[in-house]
Amino acid sequence: MSEKHLQAGDVLPAYNGKLRLFAMRFCPYAERSVLVLNAKNIDYDLVFINLDHKPEWIFNFSPRGTVPALEYEQGKSIFDSNIINAYLDEKYPEKPLQASEPLRRAQDKMIVENFAPAQSAYYTAAFNPQNLQSDMVENFHKGLEGLQKELEVRGTKFLHGSDAGWVDLTIWPFLERFLCLPLIGKTEFAMDSSKYGLLLAYIEAMKTVPAVKSYYLAAETHAKFTESHAKGDPNYNMLDTSAVCCMRPRKKKE
Repeated sequence: MSEKHLQAGDVLPAYNGKLRLFAMRFCPYAERSVLVLNAKNIDYDLVFINLDHKPEWIFNFSPRGTVPALEYEQGKSIFDSNIINAYLDEKYPEKPLQASEPLRRAQDKMIVENFAPAQSAYYTAAFNPQNLQSDMVENFHKGLEGLQKELEVRGTKFLHGSDAGWVDLTIWPFLERFLCLPLIGKTEFAMDSSKYGLLLAYIEAMKTVPAVKSYYLAAETHAKFTESHAKGDPNYNMLDTSAVCCMRPRKKKE
């Protein structure tokens, strides 16, 4: 899989019959769908998109040009991580990721909903720090406290149970990115081990989940991308070392 992000003027790769997910490597919403595909062991292709210079054809799969978008048949797609992941869980039921009981499914959705303010605070802190307000920091920690309390009440390794499920894979991409905030100077977002011991243990457990482990990026990597974004030139291809190697010979030939 290439980590190169395709942009305006680039040709759409040939369709080879597999499910194809259009994503951006540093997008938490796209990661949600990647994790569900991984957890279900579905064979799929992944195409990364430069969201600042979008290829013209992405609008054929996602009317707003957003990611993720899933091409389920050639030229046919659905978009939005919640819609995609619900579709995948119903289309491929062999390994269900949602709880079997209606009440627990509803409770899981409430966890995700209650966690949303923490996600919003993260986006402001990382990409619009000039608009960061004290109540956003409070909302961030309220979200973490609520998550830790839920872990205490459930008493299981993961929120889903002994294995990670939909609720875990939905909130994980943001927890992964939260860890980079102190590295970019936002120390008020640090997770103190004396306060968040159970949550930090959960985070370490999530890193070992096969679906997560194969796609996980360290906090330092997220910090570097965030810093490049702050400078006005997001380095989408910072992980594409193969592309860098391939570019060098071309320059010598010119």
